[in-house]
Amino acid sequence: MRLKLNELQDQFEEVGAIRIPNFLSKSDLDTIKELYSELKIKNLKGIYSNVKDKKPELNYKINETLKSCYKKAIDQHFIDYQIGGGAFLIKGTGEGSESSLHQDWNIVDESQYKSAAIFCPIQDVDEKNGCIQVVKGSHKWFNNIRSFNISSIFLNFNDVEKQLIPFPAKAGDAIVFRHNVFHGSKPNFTNDIRIAASMSIATKNSPLIHYKKSGDNVITFRVNDHFFNEEVQQLYQNKEINIDIIDEKPISEFQILDQKTFANHYKKNKSKGIVNRIKHILFR
Repeated sequence: MRLKLNELQDQFEEVGAIRIPNFLSKSDLDTIKELYSELKIKNLKGIYSNVKDKKPELNYKINETLKSCYKKAIDQHFIDYQIGGGAFLIKGTGEGSESSLHQDWNIVDESQYKSAAIFCPIQDVDEKNGCIQVVKGSHKWFNNIRSFNISSIFLNFNDVEKQLIPFPAKAGDAIVFRHNVFHGSKPNFTNDIRIAASMSIATKNSPLIHYKKSGDNVITFRVNDHFFNEEVQQLYQNKEINIDIIDEKPISEFQILDQKTFANHYKKNKSKGIVNRIKHILFR
């Protein structure tokens, strides 16, 4: 998975996220808006995605429609990729609509492959209604795993503000961010629900996976559209899932990130950044 433009690829590697203007056409946005109306969402206060509770038939329809809308733009901007699952990411209004800084679930073995989300708002977004923000470079700090029952740590925006980069966007722009970069969005303080669609993308031919902690072990499952459109709901309902197992290893063989480890690394990284800025000023 690589961006065709070297300038964008360099920024993607350095920051962990980029903005691509005019990623989706007006026709694509109209299609997505019409599809969104089928969710019949009203008075939302928190964060919502259709994969949590909608019927599989609707989830499959959303997935396939988003793939159709995204495909041309993905071909235009990326090489060596495969497309994963698509879903709506909806932000309600008020204080409860904050999405704390976190990492998304692994969908690939990140020690070998790369994956990202392509987040497209269908209305303009900024810091007032909850644009994406990322902790610059944090995708390079750890090789930890995250899943339904191996939770990401969650960070306070104020604790990492020196490294935060906001990504305001126009309707149809794409914010592409690595699944392992710390990202989130502050509350939506407008009166309107923030509507966005997201599609996963990963290294071509990399196995798509999901980790599950089971006792002292971690099971690695092979996943596909069926998992994202049906089995994820089973996880949210604390039910067993029936999908192919690739591997099972002791949990000690994996890195599971905690707050203390992150804080220590962030402190070192911030100090290094200050030193580099001083050197730049003195020796430019």
